[in-house]
Amino acid sequence: MKKTAVIFPGIGYTIDKPLLYYSRKAALEHGYDVISVEYSGVDKDCLRHKEKMTDAFNKAFMQVEEQLKETDPASGGDIIFISKSIGTVIAAVYAEKYDIKARQLFFTPLEQTFLKAEEGNGLVYFGDNDPWIETDTIRRLCEEYKMPYRIFAGANHSLETGRVHEDVDNIQFIMHEAEDYIAGIDKVYCAQYNTTKDDN
Repeated sequence: MKKTAVIFPGIGYTIDKPLLYYSRKAALEHGYDVISVEYSGVDKDCLRHKEKMTDAFNKAFMQVEEQLKETDPASGGDIIFISKSIGTVIAAVYAEKYDIKARQLFFTPLEQTFLKAEEGNGLVYFGDNDPWIETDTIRRLCEEYKMPYRIFAGANHSLETGRVHEDVDNIQFIMHEAEDYIAGIDKVYCAQYNTTKDDN
């Protein structure tokens, strides 16, 4: 069976940063063909202003459409979209627009992500010290859309706390779960709504 993973980075959080770097490696290890999209000329300060956010999304989305038109990720098989920040919005909109039944792995999704997200389809990670989101709003949306999620105490939009050992522990924990999700392994946590990483 064909297996495809598409990685949708953030504006500043590129594919060489930990969450996406290790997700890509996990997908490759599990036999996925990996496509990493890129954006150019997009305002890195876009999350601060709604009008800039719209422009940034439109510009990035057009670039994604151009990059994916030759690869046809909707051609069947097992498809997973791995995304970060504004990339979560792009991934959700792209899947909806092209009717792609892709499993979604959302790192630090924005509120706009859920406008097009498919109910019950997604594993979500975010921090409670993220200046670009309202923690309670994202938690509520995860529960409303029946998506299991993890909230990391003190973590920012990069899911980092500034404490090296804690950040290394967190990325190891995240990737342990995310790799199972990428591989299609069902776990109990995928049917639960957990807000800490120590409650299993």
